[in-house]
Amino acid sequence: MPGKIKWTYYKKVLKHPLVEQGIPFISGHSYGGFRVNAVGDDFFTKFEYQPGQRFSFEAADGGSGHLSETKSEAIAGAEAAKLLGIKLGDTFNPTCGVNAGDPVHKHDFIKFVGIMAPTGTAHDRAIFIPLKSFYSLEGHGSAVQEMADDEDSREISGAYLKLKHIRRGALHPGIQELKYDINQSQGAQLVIPAEVLPRLYKIIGWADTMISGIALMVLGLSCIFLFSSLMAALRERRRDIALFRCLGATRRTVFGLMLTESALTSLFGALAGLIPGHVLVGIAAHYIKIESGLHFSPLFISSADIWMIPAALLLGILIGFLPAFQAYRLGALTNINKEN
Repeated sequence: MPGKIKWTYYKKVLKHPLVEQGIPFISGHSYGGFRVNAVGDDFFTKFEYQPGQRFSFEAADGGSGHLSETKSEAIAGAEAAKLLGIKLGDTFNPTCGVNAGDPVHKHDFIKFVGIMAPTGTAHDRAIFIPLKSFYSLEGHGSAVQEMADDEDSREISGAYLKLKHIRRGALHPGIQELKYDINQSQGAQLVIPAEVLPRLYKIIGWADTMISGIALMVLGLSCIFLFSSLMAALRERRRDIALFRCLGATRRTVFGLMLTESALTSLFGALAGLIPGHVLVGIAAHYIKIESGLHFSPLFISSADIWMIPAALLLGILIGFLPAFQAYRLGALTNINKEN
């Protein structure tokens, strides 16, 4: 979206033989940190967020309510409704912008009449109002309000286009010509996600690799530090271990104590990183949400978090095996009189 798109140009694109369907939308408003998007009437009835899957309001799917019937009614995505505590019948005033401190449409009260069932997509984190609601919001001025009825002056932010496919779901080869024609215009740009996302992941993939490499380096240094600490502690405690043996402790007991110390040290280290890490996510989540609209919960427990605890215990046992074996071999009589 290089800028506002003329409605007349959008209608021209719809007439192209390779375009099966179009659903216009307008972005730029928000509520409670979530985007408020004005969408065309067909968005909830014809748009497929996944092949063959459309939005649902059925209670069995996790939704409730119904479609908007007037311009003063809104529909909330599942995650937006959950985090904002939205209930059917609640009203809100949209903010003209997506940043803190942006002006609020104080005299425009829009009622929630539907909550979409979860889709697992970005649509769960948005609020939707009818397209004509945007043009009628107070504060947009008479020129914008006229766009509700005058298509020649109407403008939109963009549109979802359903393009024709050939055998096995492949895009029609003529799509590249359509893409070239639109991108050469000054008022619009055609983006095909299947082409753009792989390039995006390739661009940002190095950051993920670098962070993983740093994490492995830190893990390696931590293992070396823990091993060195255990060996140093073993040298300092030789006399204590010998006394312990003289008091009746077996070699297996000494071996087990060293392994337990190593495992607990590793476990506490993992917790000392895990808990502050979630705290940092909670602090950063507010700023990420403002800049990108994405919501990160510090309470979310991933599979990596779950496996971290047993992995830390196992790693601690492996690192402590050699020091524990050295303690196992210590002779009580030869070390009883040693101070260090």
